[in-house]
Amino acid sequence: MKRMAIGLAGILTFNALHALGAGVLIPKDESIPPLAIESQRVDIRIKDGVATAKIEQVFRNSVDRNLEAVYVFPLPENASISDFAMMINGRRMSGELVEKGKARGIYEDIVRRMKDPGLLEYLGGNLFRVSVFPVPANGLQKIELEYSQTLEFDGGLYKYVYPLKTGDKASRTLADFTVGVRLSSRIPLKSIYSPSHKVGISRKGDGEAVIGFEEDRALLDRDFALYYTVSKKEFGLNLLTHARQGDKGFFMLMLAPSVATPETAMQKDVTFAFDTSGSMAGSKIEQARKALEYCVKTLHDGDRFNIIGFSTDVAPFKETLVDVNPGNREEALAFVQKLEARGGTAIYDALKAALAMNYDPKRPAMILFLTDGRPTIGETDTEVILKDIGKGHPAAARVFVFGVGEDVNALLLDKVAGRNGGVPQYLAPDEDIEVKVSSLADKMSCPVLAKVRVEVDKLKTSMIHPTALPDLFSGDQITVFGRYEGSGDSAIRLFGEVNGEEREFVYEETFPAEQADNSFIPRLWATRRVGFLLDEIRLRGESAELKDEVIRLSREFGIMTPYTSYLVLEDDKAYADRGIDRAAAAPARPVTREDGFLYAAGDRRKSEPGRSSGGAVRGDEDANGSAMRQESGARAIAMSKAISGYKEQDNAANEPATVKYVGKKVFTLIDGRWIDNAFKLDMKIVTVKFGSEEYFKLLADKPELKDCLSLGVKVTVVLDDGTALVVE
Repeated sequence: MKRMAIGLAGILTFNALHALGAGVLIPKDESIPPLAIESQRVDIRIKDGVATAKIEQVFRNSVDRNLEAVYVFPLPENASISDFAMMINGRRMSGELVEKGKARGIYEDIVRRMKDPGLLEYLGGNLFRVSVFPVPANGLQKIELEYSQTLEFDGGLYKYVYPLKTGDKASRTLADFTVGVRLSSRIPLKSIYSPSHKVGISRKGDGEAVIGFEEDRALLDRDFALYYTVSKKEFGLNLLTHARQGDKGFFMLMLAPSVATPETAMQKDVTFAFDTSGSMAGSKIEQARKALEYCVKTLHDGDRFNIIGFSTDVAPFKETLVDVNPGNREEALAFVQKLEARGGTAIYDALKAALAMNYDPKRPAMILFLTDGRPTIGETDTEVILKDIGKGHPAAARVFVFGVGEDVNALLLDKVAGRNGGVPQYLAPDEDIEVKVSSLADKMSCPVLAKVRVEVDKLKTSMIHPTALPDLFSGDQITVFGRYEGSGDSAIRLFGEVNGEEREFVYEETFPAEQADNSFIPRLWATRRVGFLLDEIRLRGESAELKDEVIRLSREFGIMTPYTSYLVLEDDKAYADRGIDRAAAAPARPVTREDGFLYAAGDRRKSEPGRSSGGAVRGDEDANGSAMRQESGARAIAMSKAISGYKEQDNAANEPATVKYVGKKVFTLIDGRWIDNAFKLDMKIVTVKFGSEEYFKLLADKPELKDCLSLGVKVTVVLDDGTALVVE
C-alpha cells in the first residue's frame, strides 16, 4: 500500500449525482447513473412500539429523453408494505416484495454497477422493487411508499432505524430532506435520543412527543436512528454500552424525568442580572426588556426572584429575593420598563450582588447573567474578580451567562459559568436577545431534581462526562458518557434532592464484557472528553499531560482539535510550497508503532483552515494556542463555542471521521483505505477485487464481514485466523 496523507477534504469528496438514499431509482441504461434525489420527506408514526413510515421521494431526470428505470427500497426483515403510490399516465403502478434470498442477487448487481458498497448494509433483508416507465425527460418522478414494522423492545428501550446509509459515494438531496416522527405510548415516555441526526424534540405530555429534522441539500450518509425509552418510574434511566474484549467498555446513560407541571415541580430561586450600560442602547436594551418581561411572566407561584440592572452602578429591583405573586410581578414589570442604557459596565459588583442573594439551599438556585461588555467600572482585574466571587456563597447558585456581541471578555464569562455550575452562551450582534433568554427560561421552568449524581455498584467507572451533572428539569434529559472496567449485572443509583430532601432511585442494568452494537458511543465519549480537556486548558492553563491526551484522543478517534490537523494536498510540490517536508512530516501517513501495529499519525504543523468535530478552527497550532489564551473578541468567543460543542456533543450529525468502529473492530482511514487497526505489516495478505464473484462469495460465506466491507471500496480487514483481507 502506498504511503499517502489523508484529510478532511478527502473525506468530504462526495459524488452528489449518485442518489443512494432510502430508495434508489436506477435507469436500465447502464451508462446513466442513478437519478438524483430532488427531495425526500419521511413521516413516521410510532405507537406502542409499532412504526409506520410514509415516504415521499422526488427524483430528477437530468437527461433529455424519457427513461425506463427500476425503483428499489431496502426493507427491514419484519416490515410489511402497506401502501405504494406512483401514477404514470393515469395508471397506478404495482410493485413486488422480493424476499431476502432473491433480493441478495439484486443488491449485488447494484453494488457492482455503482462501484459503491453502501448497499451491503442491507444484504440479508427484504427488498421492494417496481419498474418505472416513463421517467419524463428533464423532469421529476415522485414515488410514495408506506410500510410498517414492529420495533424490538429491550429493558424499556426501543430503537427505530430508517435506511439512509450509503458507502463512499454518499449523495445529497438537491432540495430538502425532512423527517418527522410522532411518538405515542401508553407507558410514559422518558428519554428520546438520536445518535445520527440533530433533531428537535417537543414533548406533548407523558405519552406523546414530536421529533423533527429538516435540512436543505442534506447529506444522506447515515441511517436515521432513534432511541426512546418508556417507564412508569418517576425518573427513567437506561444504559447503552459498547465493549471490546480485553479493553475498558464504553457506556452511555440516558436520564429523563416524567413530565411535571408548575404545581408538581420544585420551587426555585432566580436572579436576573442584566447589563444596562451605554453600549446596550438601541435594539439591544429593547430586546433585553422583552426578555426580562417574559422571564418574570413565566415564573410560577412559590418561586422567588430578583432583578439586577447594572451599568456604572448596581440597581436591584429589591434588596433580597421576593415571592412570585401578582403584586411583585406587576411591580417588577414596571421596574423593567424603566431600565435605560447608560454608563459603564460594573460586572464585578453585579456578580457579587447576584451571588449574595438570600438563596434557599433546599431550592435550585440560578442566575441569568447578561452583558455585552468587559468590566470597566470597579474591579477590572479578572483574576481578582474570579478569586473574590468564589468566596462566601454557600447556596451555590448556578450562573448561566449570556455574552452579547464581540466585545465581551469570553474567558472571564466562561470561568464564571464553569466555576458556578452553569454554561455560557454567546449571541452575535444581530441575534435576538429575547429569543435566546426566553428559550433558556422555558427549559428551566420546572425543576424536578437538584444536585443530581449517579453511582454504579460493583464495577469501576471512570472519565465520566459531564463530570458534574446539571439539575434536571421537566421535558429535559441528560446523556452521560463514560468508561467501565469489569462486566456483569450491576445496580445504578440515581441520587438527587427534591425540596431539600435526598432521594435515591435504583435501576438494574448489565455491563457486558463484549458488545458490538452502539458503535457510535466511543467517538461521542472521546469528543466529550476532548471538550473537557480543552476546557481545562483554556480555563486553568496548558500542561503537557492535558495537551498530549488531546492529541492521543484526536488520533485514536479521528477527532479534529486545535492541536491536530490533517492536511491533504495535490502533490509533493504543494507540500514543499507550504514548507512541509512530506517525507519527515506527512500529515497522516501510515507508520508503525513499537508494537508493530499500523496507525495514522496526525501532523501538528500549519495547515489550511477547516472545521473540527466541535466547530473549532483547525490548523496552525500556535494560532489556535493563542486563541485558547485570548480573553476577548471574536476569536475568544469562537473558541468558547467550539469547546462547548465538544462538551455537549451527543450525535454524529454530518461529522466525517477518520476512525470508525465496526463491531469489535476499529478502522482508520489512510490513503483512501479503511485499515483494520489490528493489521500488522508482517501479516499474510489475501487480495480480493471489489465486486468480483470471489468478493460476494466471501460475503456469503462470512456474513459477519458485511459491515466491515460496507465502509468503502478499499478496505483492509484482519480475519479471525490472522490473515489480512485486502479489498482492491
